[in-house]
Amino acid sequence: MLKRCRLRKNASFQYVYRKGTAVSSDLMTLIFVKAKGLKVGVSVSKKIGKSVVRNLAKRRINENFMRLIPRLKDEYNYVVVAKEGIAGADFRSIGESLETLLIRAGHLN
Repeated sequence: MLKRCRLRKNASFQYVYRKGTAVSSDLMTLIFVKAKGLKVGVSVSKKIGKSVVRNLAKRRINENFMRLIPRLKDEYNYVVVAKEGIAGADFRSIGESLETLLIRAGHLN
């Protein structure tokens, strides 16, 4: 994920959690709120696995989101919250799940 596209501060995450709208799948939950620029944050809890598994999940989510950025309609802040099933998922299924969530939210062209 590009540095300028990352959510970094806890306050930013909390704002999206409080004010945002959520859509879910079996692998992840996508929470979004309208904003002036596009920013993405990924949250993977310790329930998913040890640090190697969590970081792999984060990298896969970030890369899949980067591939979908050119197709996004408007500018939003997004938080992707991984669920337990993501530990056993491959790159393609994570991408399909993320794309499905964005379509359900009405954010993809």
